[in-house]
Amino acid sequence: MTVNEKIAKIREMMQANGIDAVIVPSADPHMSEYFSDHWKTRAWLSGFTGSAGIFVITKSIAGLWTDGRYYVQAEKQLAGSEGVLFKMNEPETPKVYEYLAKELPENAVVGINGKLFSASYVQIMKDAFAKKNIQINNQIDYANEIWEGRPEESATEIYNLGVEYAGKSAAEKISELREKLREKEADAIVVNTLDGIAWLYNIRANDVACTPVAIAYAYVSQEDAILFTNTARVNDSVLRVLSENDITMRPYEDIFEYLENMKKDLRVLCDQKELNYSLYHIVQNNEHLSVVSADNPIKLMKALKNEVETKNTYEAYLQDGIAEAEFYAWLFEALENGETITEYQASEKLHSFREQRNHFKGDSFTAIIAYRDNAAMMHYAPKTEGSAVIERSHFLLNDSGGQYLTGTTDTTRTFAMGELTDEERRDYTLVLKSVIAMSTAVFKEGMTGYGLDILCRGVLWKYGLDYRCGTGHGVGYMLGVHEGPQSLGNKDIKLQEGMVLTIEPGIYTEGSHGIRTENTAVVVKGEKTEYGQFYHFDTFTVVPIDTIPLKVEMMTQEEIDWLNDFNRHAYETVSPYLSERAEKWMKKATAPISK
Repeated sequence: MTVNEKIAKIREMMQANGIDAVIVPSADPHMSEYFSDHWKTRAWLSGFTGSAGIFVITKSIAGLWTDGRYYVQAEKQLAGSEGVLFKMNEPETPKVYEYLAKELPENAVVGINGKLFSASYVQIMKDAFAKKNIQINNQIDYANEIWEGRPEESATEIYNLGVEYAGKSAAEKISELREKLREKEADAIVVNTLDGIAWLYNIRANDVACTPVAIAYAYVSQEDAILFTNTARVNDSVLRVLSENDITMRPYEDIFEYLENMKKDLRVLCDQKELNYSLYHIVQNNEHLSVVSADNPIKLMKALKNEVETKNTYEAYLQDGIAEAEFYAWLFEALENGETITEYQASEKLHSFREQRNHFKGDSFTAIIAYRDNAAMMHYAPKTEGSAVIERSHFLLNDSGGQYLTGTTDTTRTFAMGELTDEERRDYTLVLKSVIAMSTAVFKEGMTGYGLDILCRGVLWKYGLDYRCGTGHGVGYMLGVHEGPQSLGNKDIKLQEGMVLTIEPGIYTEGSHGIRTENTAVVVKGEKTEYGQFYHFDTFTVVPIDTIPLKVEMMTQEEIDWLNDFNRHAYETVSPYLSERAEKWMKKATAPISK
């Protein structure tokens, strides 16, 4: 079926069941950013393949809400269908529930699949709909009912992440979690997020592309620790380790019946921002259970990397730096020899270099290898057919990373392929100045990422420039490449020792170029004085930053010194492990510059 045919079919079902609007989010039952193909319903329905978006079908409109990373991509992919783009976060764009509250008639009914919405989002919708008495039916899943050939849910083999990588046993983490629950006057917690479960129980799998997690739920009380998952894919070795850590196992869907049948009086911590509404509804309506609304403590526990995790992450970035150096040496040699290389071929070759590295378990996200104006689409990914040929001019952007037993990596570099415009050179220099401003920041205890964000943006604002995305996100440990709650935009979460974040300002000019330089760093303690404890960032990344595009006259001497030191460190760290070709390339790429 075409997109328009799918919309028409859903409208027929809406008419038959008295439904006035259907909301199809980019979501799975675990509120994941990335999820298995089984739950990519919004992409299948709308034709828009970006990772974030909400598709809304009413009797008169089919609207796609997505954020600034995807405006260009969404407009292209919606073309030819009746889909209309609503640009999220723009002042004139209403939120989905605001739009429906205004457009739908009194006593209308909105259909959703309750598993795919957080409890907090459903409450926001209820509040917005109250004046018109608009009701929510949380059992509507029309799109999946008509999806022929829908992929099966993933159930890959679960394996243990040893303490030599995790730094703590699952039993130690569960004990610490129980203490956190007592502090919040809760007896138990229902864990919905896949990365939280994987971290807590020290398990990994490959159920979701690029994110080594297992599809599962978890329940932890002062007496029990239960893993709800497909039990058929758990071998004896994993069972033994789980048992040693006092973790029992039940089938995946049993979580709903387990909570419904709970007869013991318990106060259950529910993080309404991440617990799916269907689970929350069960807890809320069980007379023996009372809801404790609070943040899931696992989020912050997981974000504060321990010494073993931090040490291992340096090793992961070393391995990734070797792979990237081998890739760039191959690429520039191939282009010099007149070979035709497409973006997709380059991404495949980069993956092959990562595959050769120690402890590599897969890519951490689909590589963004974007030539020239394709890089203006922040989350562009080249396809097998139709990807651009990399020419000897303008920029190539490479945003990619790997999953290693020693950590998760994420690095972006923008390299000059040949002749550049003056605007490209200016923009490249401004982006690097922004990176340096954040990388050299010293800040007091209690500072949030939001408080530091202006260090990057301020460099661009002077030129009337900005970017429609965050300055940096948290990174998990062999988990999600995007990890909360920490970010360089969050107003509430204080930056603390052990938090890992990216630093990645950029400039994106549609139809011309996209430039991003991204390093990953860890928050470390610095000096403590009479004025308090100070912190700074220590950078993991050891991939050279291209000096060729720079307008050196725009840089201060301190910035030049930082860049020379960074590139020298990258060379000294990585070069002993490189092939002759890659070592030669890296030596040239890291040559110091001066005014």
